[in-house]
Amino acid sequence: MVTQSTTSAPIPTLSASQTGVVFTNCDTVECADIPVPLNPNDPNGQRVTLFVSRRRATGPAARIGVLFVNPGGPGGPAFDLVRNATLLLTAEVLARYDVIGVDPRGTARSAALKCDAGRSGSEYTSDAVALYEYFSTTCARTDGDRLQYLDTQTAASDLDAVRIALGEQTISFLGLSYGTYLGAVFGALFPTHVRGMILDSAIDPARFGVNQLLDRVVAADSALDAFLDECGSGRLSPCNFNDGTDLRAKYARIREDFIASSPRGRDRAEQSFDRTISDLIGYPRNGWPILGRALQELATNQRPNFNATATDSKSTDDREHVAPADVFSVATNLAITCRDGILPRDPNAYQVVFDQTSVLSPRLSGLRSDAVLAKTCVAWPSVVGTLVGLAPQSVPTLVIANTFDLTTPYKWSQGLASELGAALLTRNGGGHVALDKSACVREAAARFFVDGTIPVAGTVCSPSLQNPT
Repeated sequence: MVTQSTTSAPIPTLSASQTGVVFTNCDTVECADIPVPLNPNDPNGQRVTLFVSRRRATGPAARIGVLFVNPGGPGGPAFDLVRNATLLLTAEVLARYDVIGVDPRGTARSAALKCDAGRSGSEYTSDAVALYEYFSTTCARTDGDRLQYLDTQTAASDLDAVRIALGEQTISFLGLSYGTYLGAVFGALFPTHVRGMILDSAIDPARFGVNQLLDRVVAADSALDAFLDECGSGRLSPCNFNDGTDLRAKYARIREDFIASSPRGRDRAEQSFDRTISDLIGYPRNGWPILGRALQELATNQRPNFNATATDSKSTDDREHVAPADVFSVATNLAITCRDGILPRDPNAYQVVFDQTSVLSPRLSGLRSDAVLAKTCVAWPSVVGTLVGLAPQSVPTLVIANTFDLTTPYKWSQGLASELGAALLTRNGGGHVALDKSACVREAAARFFVDGTIPVAGTVCSPSLQNPT
């Protein structure tokens, strides 16, 4: 292990009450409303109000400072992550830090977009493209100029405005999924205000656009290869699909037989089969045994049973507590995704994805249908903003990743770690986000936040895929 030059001594600050922020009891934590500029470049202009939650350090005498957390999305509020911080952080970290959650502007409690009120557009959820078009038209009419202030750079400025309001000289930061990109941008804009950052399951801006969609196809194909290797070698037990033959040839044969014989037609059968496979292969511990059983059932009686929940969390409810879907803001997600240029505006770009999917992974060619569902930003009214450039930073940073994360592929975390000059901690396992799945990862995070200790290069948690803790 090596140690970065972070400071673990308590940081003298003004209290929130001294800076005019009034927190009140709010369920099991504390909450406050903090006004910030609508336009960060016009601090004396129009204001919007952010909903901020706080979980006080349980050991105030040894308090280090504040730890800002973001669950990702974009469009996911931080309130539930603060309430359920024990899913991600050890008791030692919770004793030393006030955990702070800032619900991003545009979400329900923080200057919600009018076009997202009352879950409008829910009648279109069976048609993703129609849903995107609905929000594009409606948000342009109801929220207009506000949309140009919904992007990651503005969200990072909001975090710094909250830091100032709380009277803190520096913050520590924990970002999950999209929250990793928010943290990286915050570190680039405000490096002297950051004590240290952990970025779990990274978004890599170098892969924005078409590459992002194609990388997920490649990650799914690699996971399928790993499943067939583990099953065929006997390392995956049980794996009913292993009969001692060439499993790649066997897989190709039963897939083709299923698709060719389906009464639904070839395209729909291919999409259904490949999406089901993709939903399982990202979970080595629980998904792979289910997949092995179902594939063998298909091989023997053409009646596979995929009806089981694949998860590599320690419980099936952990991620729902961290980022519950029922409070997620679809409109805010669209606004930030499109303003940042995360997905292409050019409708022709999606045809490239459609065509390339079959080339990159003939075994999962049905995933090309996802290119149609991803036409998120084609009609969005606000223009693409200027991205913040990322480069190696002086901010101590630890990137964490699962090897079989199909939502944010492992190569994205490798890429962001390289761009930031950060350390990379690998968990050899599946699912999205590592902290809620591994005691090894949580302990490494504790040492980073409390002592400033960064794992040595090449450190891996969970060498066994079947016991990835």
